[in-house]
Amino acid sequence: MAHVQDFAVVHPQITEAIPCTHEDLIKMLEDTRIELEEKLNELEMLSVQATCMTYETITMRTDPSVVELMMRLNDVYLSCKEFIQKDYKQF
Repeated sequence: MAHVQDFAVVHPQITEAIPCTHEDLIKMLEDTRIELEEKLNELEMLSVQATCMTYETITMRTDPSVVELMMRLNDVYLSCKEFIQKDYKQF
């Protein structure tokens, strides 16, 4: 049985007219346009960053040399860990 969620819809009530001139409307629209452009630029930058991260991830996963380097790094890590454990036991 599906659960139905009740969503409250808020309708603002304007009790009195707000005095607004043509210049005020133009200023408000210009401010909105500027803010939207800034948000669009932020979104574009995030999109570029996500694309670069995806490209780097795919490149790393498809490059066979990366796998070899990671295995070598793991081997070196294990040998260092073993060496440190020996020194610790002797100490």
